[in-house]
Amino acid sequence: MKEGFVIPKNEETSDEDIKLINKFTKRDLNKNEVYVFSLVLCDNEIDRENEQFTTRSLEKLSYLFVGKTGILDHDAKSEKQYARIFSCHTEIFKEKNSLGENYCRLVAKAYIPKTKSNEDLIVQIDAGIKKEVSIRCLIEKTICSVCKDNIKTCKHKKGEKYNYQGLETTCYAILENPIDAYEWSFVAIPSQTSAGVIKTFSKNNQKSEHLDDVIKELKKGTDKNNIKKIYKIVEQLEDDINVGRKYISDLKNYVIKRFSIMNPKIDNLILNRMVDSLEVDDLEKIKKNFLSGDIKVQFSPSQNKNNSNYQFKI
Repeated sequence: MKEGFVIPKNEETSDEDIKLINKFTKRDLNKNEVYVFSLVLCDNEIDRENEQFTTRSLEKLSYLFVGKTGILDHDAKSEKQYARIFSCHTEIFKEKNSLGENYCRLVAKAYIPKTKSNEDLIVQIDAGIKKEVSIRCLIEKTICSVCKDNIKTCKHKKGEKYNYQGLETTCYAILENPIDAYEWSFVAIPSQTSAGVIKTFSKNNQKSEHLDDVIKELKKGTDKNNIKKIYKIVEQLEDDINVGRKYISDLKNYVIKRFSIMNPKIDNLILNRMVDSLEVDDLEKIKKNFLSGDIKVQFSPSQNKNNSNYQFKI
């Protein structure tokens, strides 16, 4: 599933929780200042859209989601950001999923600052009103379960049954190699379109395979049936392009934001021109260096170094 739920249990905030939480705070918080809860983000079962995360994909998502913001209804406005994941891991059970594999789920712990404005949300979580969540992430490969080819270009369709090598099977998409995790959200209806997984842009194959499909159909002629096929392929191509643009835009914004924090005196116009000149691979390497700590980021206040507020965590 690409939608999950808050785990309904009371939790005591541990010293280890606080230590992990304070990696993301500007000042060290104490146990009385945060509300901590656990949630299941997704699992390795085939979901209602006939798609399935592999266990390996869930393991990669377990570190991609650390530090990601929790919002409401996938509205990414700053005032709609309420919570943050501070730890995430996979849980593997002896029980099997529908594919006969060990059932695996992605579990996270998140915190919400105990402020006046967050009181209602905390009460709704405790009361079981706010309990459904869904995720948005970027997946590099979607593999057809029937032929093991790219499901966007093979002849099989998700949810349809096929007789393949003497066996009847229902086609589903296998989601492999997550590239990035965007956010997670409290939602009223987890199956809404905006709650789905972004899974069509591959950084290693920026030339969409749908272009080849268009060319093949054009060579066959332009009768009514072929025009319909071309229109459908072009729609898929537009989706690929939009996802790719969103991915690159998010990547650029991340790099600009981190550099501006590192040196607030740099003009944003200069940063934008610099970032626009970089290739996607270069931007990804820079982001990776920021995440790994190879590039150190800190606020640069004007206070004297002896002041206890000289350095801040972010």
